[in-house]
Amino acid sequence: MLSCLTPNAAMVDIAEDQASGARGARRRQESRRRLLAAARKLFVERGYHATRPQDIAREAEVGNGTFYLHFADKRDIFLAFSEEACAEIEAAIIGPLTGPQPWNIRILDTLQAALAFEEGERKVIAAALMDLSIIDPGPEEPTVRPRDRLAKLIAQSLQEGMDKGEIRGDVDPELIAHSLLGLVEQAAYHAERSNLSKDKVRETLASFVIAGLARV
Repeated sequence: MLSCLTPNAAMVDIAEDQASGARGARRRQESRRRLLAAARKLFVERGYHATRPQDIAREAEVGNGTFYLHFADKRDIFLAFSEEACAEIEAAIIGPLTGPQPWNIRILDTLQAALAFEEGERKVIAAALMDLSIIDPGPEEPTVRPRDRLAKLIAQSLQEGMDKGEIRGDVDPELIAHSLLGLVEQAAYHAERSNLSKDKVRETLASFVIAGLARV
């Protein structure tokens, strides 16, 4: 009888261990999600320097020890927040940026998508795209900064236009890409203060960019 029950008991123990492990993994995922949401809120509202790890833990309603189970320090969670926010920006612009349309239409559609995202998340973008290497230098910088990754996507699209002969060939696509990021940020900020419509901003920026990049 015992020999018949032992394998079943062992299987029950294994199943319970697996269920316990799954619950633990879900709790860890949830606590990380709450910490990142809290960090996003506080970095946007208070700024980087005025936000402390214990503030983030309190906002997330977890213990300070839980914070350090997931992140080494404030700098570490800021980088995670920045990566998350930039992934959202990428998701907003990747469709129009890499579509099959001519480059001038892609520019117009990409600006529209970027401005729409900027309108709802301007403060998040401003916080996420800060250059952490300047405000809080660390021993090891990210191999690719989130802002650089966004610029690379835009530069690749510009390079494709250059290769097809649609865009003038005497420009540096990476320089233009970084300039476009700053242009959209500042234009959206000015539009909000001046009560300009998104369509007006998009058309003005598009005509400026297209005129500057078009082959003569």
